[in-house]
Amino acid sequence: YPYRGGLDGESIGAKRVSTMSRRPLVGPEKRFHGYRAIVRFRAGFTLIEMLVALVIMGILLFVALPGYEYAVVKSTRASARGALLDLVSRQEQYFVNHKRYATTLVQLGLPENLYVDGQADSVGRHAAAYQIRLELQDGSYSGVQAEPLNGQSVDSACMTFSLSRIGVRSVSGAQSSGDCW
Repeated sequence: YPYRGGLDGESIGAKRVSTMSRRPLVGPEKRFHGYRAIVRFRAGFTLIEMLVALVIMGILLFVALPGYEYAVVKSTRASARGALLDLVSRQEQYFVNHKRYATTLVQLGLPENLYVDGQADSVGRHAAAYQIRLELQDGSYSGVQAEPLNGQSVDSACMTFSLSRIGVRSVSGAQSSGDCW
């Protein structure tokens, strides 16, 4: 029984217990049937409780997901800018060594088609966020360019990053180059 002692007239050991020694029942549900008290505890959640929890999670996801996606796009932009600066550094080192600029990525020790992911690591085209290219004007080096690919191509704010040989930074997207660089 959920209370101290037995029913009236029952004995525990050698003592008799009266009805006055009973403790009040505490619990989620109480039902009284005659002299006996039955306490029923629920196990688990009701369907309504589960639906409310799912709705709350859906609202939180709806609010948080755009901010997360924007943060991923911004960090991938930073990787592209870093890859461009690395390529310019390689070009300057090549110029110091050979007294001319390289006209292909292979001359700089890079693959002919350079694709980078969100961490600026060289990857295949299917996993790439940007394709890095040399800009050539009349067959000579004029700058570097990062063109968005795959999931990054939805970034209409900055789109293609360019860095000229003399250090002029530009973008082809809707925002100004100062906002993107």
